Amino acid sequence: MRPRFPMRIAVPVLAIAALALVAGCHNSDVTGAVNALGRISVDSPDTATSGQNFDVHVTAQAIGVQNIRNTMVTVSVPAPLTVVSVHTDDPQTSATFSGNNVTWTIGTLDSNTESELTVTVNGTTAMQMTGLVFTAQMTATGINPGDAVATDTLTLNP
Repeated sequence: MRPRFPMRIAVPVLAIAALALVAGCHNSDVTGAVNALGRISVDSPDTATSGQNFDVHVTAQAIGVQNIRNTMVTVSVPAPLTVVSVHTDDPQTSATFSGNNVTWTIGTLDSNTESELTVTVNGTTAMQMTGLVFTAQMTATGINPGDAVATDTLTLNP
């Protein structure tokens, strides 16, 4: 008896469905890079209070068996929010900010490892602002701009 849905079709369809499910989560993105897989994620609180600092966490991962080389992450912080500071515990990486843009230089991200950046942010508003979008984009050898982009949204309350 032949199955109605051949396995040679079912396996690729399930793999594509799993990737679509992951891609549907906007706060993380996975992409391939020269025999490696890279993942970028950004996590902000759902809400923040005007005038109070809060942290946004950005994580870069090499989830494949190969290193990801020349890795750089850029983070865009939406107005009226401003970057107060940036911090990473990894001494091999460095991060700077100018205005509402953060540049995080990772270099080589070893296979099956991750590195995390904390961006401390503050914003002031007299009325509630919804849909403020943080964007993190990873580039590297084999990962072009736009290949690995993650977003997360925040509501700023007065």
